[in-house]
Amino acid sequence: MKHNEMKRLTALILFLLMGIPFLMAQKTVKVSGKITDDSNETMIGVSIMEKGTNNGIITDFNGNYSLFVHEGATIVYSYIGYITQEKKAVAGTMNITMKENQKVLEEVVVVGYGVQKKSSVTGAISQVKTEDIQNRTISNAQQALQGKTAGVQIIQTSAAPGSSPTIRIRGYSSNAASSPLYVVDGIRLSDISGIDPNDIASMEVLKDAASAAIYGAEAGNGVVLITTKKGKSGEGKIAYDFQYSVQSLARIPKMLNSEQYIDYMVEGSTFTRDYLLKNWDGVTNTSWSDVAFGNSQMQKHNLAFTGGGDKGNYYLSLTYLDNNGIVKGNADTYNRMTATINSEYQIKKWLKVGTTNQIEKYNVRTVSSNNEYGSLLTSILQLDPLTPDTYTYENLPANMLTALNDGKHLLQDENGNYYAVSKFLACEQYNPMIMRDNNIDRNSGFNVNGSIYGDFKPFKDLTITSRLGYRLSGARSSTTSLPFYGNSVQSKDYLSQSGQSSTSIYYQWENFANYMKSFDKHTVSAMVGMSYQESTYDYVSGSLSANGEDALQKNDPLFYYLNYGASSATKSVGGEKTRSAKMSYFGRVGYDYAGKYMLQASLRADAADLSFLPSTNRWGYFPAVSAGWSVSEEKFFMPLKEKINSLKLRASWGQNGSLSALSGYPYSTDMTSSGIYPFTLENYYITGARPSTMGNEKLKWETSEQINIGFDARFLRSRLTFGLDYFDKKTKDLLVWNTTPSLAIGGNTSPMNAGNVSNKGLEFELSWRDHIRDFNYSVRANLATLKNKVTYIDPSINRIEGTKFHTSYVTYFEKGYPVYYFRGYKFTGVNSETGEPTFADLDKSGGLSEGDISYIGDAIPDFTYGITLAASWKGFDLTIFGTGSHGNDIFNCINRPDFKASNKLKEVFYDNRWTVDNKAGTVPRAGAMLMDKYQLSDALVYDGSYYKIKQIQFGYSFPQKWLKKIFVNNLRIYGSLDDFITFTSYPGFDPEAAASTTSGMGIDKGSYPCSKKVVFGLNIEF
Repeated sequence: MKHNEMKRLTALILFLLMGIPFLMAQKTVKVSGKITDDSNETMIGVSIMEKGTNNGIITDFNGNYSLFVHEGATIVYSYIGYITQEKKAVAGTMNITMKENQKVLEEVVVVGYGVQKKSSVTGAISQVKTEDIQNRTISNAQQALQGKTAGVQIIQTSAAPGSSPTIRIRGYSSNAASSPLYVVDGIRLSDISGIDPNDIASMEVLKDAASAAIYGAEAGNGVVLITTKKGKSGEGKIAYDFQYSVQSLARIPKMLNSEQYIDYMVEGSTFTRDYLLKNWDGVTNTSWSDVAFGNSQMQKHNLAFTGGGDKGNYYLSLTYLDNNGIVKGNADTYNRMTATINSEYQIKKWLKVGTTNQIEKYNVRTVSSNNEYGSLLTSILQLDPLTPDTYTYENLPANMLTALNDGKHLLQDENGNYYAVSKFLACEQYNPMIMRDNNIDRNSGFNVNGSIYGDFKPFKDLTITSRLGYRLSGARSSTTSLPFYGNSVQSKDYLSQSGQSSTSIYYQWENFANYMKSFDKHTVSAMVGMSYQESTYDYVSGSLSANGEDALQKNDPLFYYLNYGASSATKSVGGEKTRSAKMSYFGRVGYDYAGKYMLQASLRADAADLSFLPSTNRWGYFPAVSAGWSVSEEKFFMPLKEKINSLKLRASWGQNGSLSALSGYPYSTDMTSSGIYPFTLENYYITGARPSTMGNEKLKWETSEQINIGFDARFLRSRLTFGLDYFDKKTKDLLVWNTTPSLAIGGNTSPMNAGNVSNKGLEFELSWRDHIRDFNYSVRANLATLKNKVTYIDPSINRIEGTKFHTSYVTYFEKGYPVYYFRGYKFTGVNSETGEPTFADLDKSGGLSEGDISYIGDAIPDFTYGITLAASWKGFDLTIFGTGSHGNDIFNCINRPDFKASNKLKEVFYDNRWTVDNKAGTVPRAGAMLMDKYQLSDALVYDGSYYKIKQIQFGYSFPQKWLKKIFVNNLRIYGSLDDFITFTSYPGFDPEAAASTTSGMGIDKGSYPCSKKVVFGLNIEF
């Protein structure tokens, strides 16, 4: 018995001894205290967490906290904008003073030929960072700017794979192009679509004239600076990003179905009901958007290597993009391979050398769009629903069988069925699948952009940089036009071929020196430099046109080259080489006193060669000055510091230039051949010549002058940031053609500086960042207003014609109106007795005339905006991003009035139309006599306002403690819905439609629409 009791006692003692460490480990202590900042102000909402656990709390309104933690644990104190601190837990009071994270608050932004602390910037510069770009389904850098910064608008004439949108910064400044200058790692580029977004570290938009003036004659429309990624010191890393997307048509316009089409055509007396029913099978109800569009795929792979040491670093990246568009088949594809090679090395303490390189190889195929005279996208909206998409040979209708027997080429699908030809509509628009297959367009090319640079530091405060930049480009294109039969209006009996190859070489050599010296509270800086640019372009082209038989020896893909021309083919060849050059000198000085008062001034002098301007006016001078006042650094501001952490006022003035309308010796006096004349009695004729232009030795640069006033503020311990800018931009000396010459002289005038444009607006940028324990969230929003007006045009010109729809111009450039506004008739309603449209008789002439045509809308939005919501909790993250515009108009130019049998947009022509039973209808009757006027009136001008949710992305990052076991640093997977939701009242495919980026803004002729995407992706780093 005693033995058993001893055993039980021994077991109990052993159990207690084994539990002692556990009991000790579970001992908790209470810590409490107050959190303050450097100014001894209490901090509300500071996160206090026991490291490695979910145990935590936040400070109250008095900055106090109290928390039970395990004895010996580590406590983590964190707050956005402040340095995170870790302290060992000690029972009792633990008061903490948080330090501002100067690295965050004093981050740098890239400016022309240097960098500046963000707190010292006196101009209007917006920055887009890596987190705004990564893991999106964008294929080019332009798309990365949409909705991410105020004052930047994206104009998109096509959303097809490989297409590039156009950027507009602070409005529309010219009657020619208004594109900004792109500078990538210091190298000027005319196009940045080949820069893969994965390789971009940051993008800065220089919006005001003072920021952009250092680029002088090329900066009149703003500047976009792109900095690509570089390596960092530390252990080398390997990163792989993968993305796979399923794409489909985002919006499908409502068209007339078969029964509605029959009713409309019968009402308009276009066809009799008997004819339609006789030629319709009673079943077919073709949706041509379903015929032409389908689901497609896009995939992207990016592999990057990065690393570095004390003396050097490297960044190597390889990206492959394969995008097959939403048109069925492989007629709209974009394949691109890009590589980035960046490296720099500190050879000596006084010498650092480096190189940046971006290499692109691409192949693209496109389908026709944006054309009222025949395009695949327009045909989808015009073909009747009574015609099926295909016929078998046994079911061929009479019109197609007749064409086949007459030797016409009826195209077939992969199953041998014939693409249908309508019995009701014969015009430039025909079966979209025939349009897809009757041409084989191939476009390919390469771009190599890069630089080699050296930074020489002869003494501490001076850095001299010499940089050689280069851009080598090559492009090839070919078109094989196949025999086809679209209808009685559109057909081709013979094969033809054309092609072109071009090469572009550009280089720039720049040398500049930066000096900065600080003493006491004073900081002075200076930069001076020179730049030389030269570019050459040459091309060769050829074509083989049919002359009674195929222009190629055989209709076979192996013979689709210019080398296999038939002996009967009409041959043509062309080619030319051009060269241009520019020389520049520039400088900038700056002064900063105690971080309170900042002043900066710059001047650039640019000279163009004779291909741009005459020797008398080749030099242009572009000055700028800006100033800043950090009010929050003043002593009187200290009582407000707790609520308003930072407040800086900014103001700037400057002038920039533009080269967009200058090329090809526009000032010269030219001669042209003009008729044949018999100068002898033997009827020997000689080709004569006459002056074609009068010349203009006073031609000069276009100049933009801009005033900017703004402020930047941070509130509530930097959780809330707000920026506001007002700008007034005046562009003068626009190049204008077609001024009326003197009747005594005759001939045509050369372009002259005879136009001015004004752009004014406000820009707002707002962000909020905070966290509640492990939950982090942020909201960023921007909004920009714009008032655009042509303020002067040469008195000899009433207005400049822009874009045509069929036989009439619909946009114009005219004094007192926005750039390229819509001009047409004012629709006043429908005559309740006749169903005919009525229009305002503005000139009181008693009938419709030129005097009744006036302003009916414009494509320039009153304001644009973007909103980004981001949240994360533990490993989960969510991003929602949307962008939109308000107040812009769209002119629907889909249906030509001379083709009454074309299908119609239901909401535009069918709903609430006038009929005998609906005499109160607001839409004219079918077949109305004045439909040609109606379709050139404001009845077809729609509110183009929209809001698109561009991205809804949800991701998960795996815990690092799991990943270390498999030698992985980071692993994140995500899913996303991109461009899935659009809010708009516009009845067409896409409210972002445009026929061209300047005179065709807001004109919808059937542009390639945006696709919605379901995305899966992963990011992994070793």
